[in-house]
Amino acid sequence: MRNATDEPQFRAVCSRAYYGAYHAAYAFHRRLRAPGTVRRARGRHEQLIEQLCNPMISLSDEHYALSKAIGGTLRTLREARVTADYHLNEHIDQALAAQSAKLATTILKSTT
Repeated sequence: MRNATDEPQFRAVCSRAYYGAYHAAYAFHRRLRAPGTVRRARGRHEQLIEQLCNPMISLSDEHYALSKAIGGTLRTLREARVTADYHLNEHIDQALAAQSAKLATTILKSTT
């Protein structure tokens, strides 16, 4: 993030931040005692977000609230990545790139 100085680099930060967080979230989800449920999600990425947001572990399990938080954060990161990667007419600025990097760092720290 420190070296990103223009919009193409900001877009790359959003994209890379999401994928790094996705892999950490995926590993976290695989370590849960039971997989979360999927309601209307399409594709692996949406399914993982749904599973994290709808954990099937006990409410008293220490990972329950963390799973929901990771799912919500990953959803925010995915929205930024989709905008950065596919909506080239929309402006991506340093603030969004910085937010994406920060959110990804939060997921990485909470899953290790």
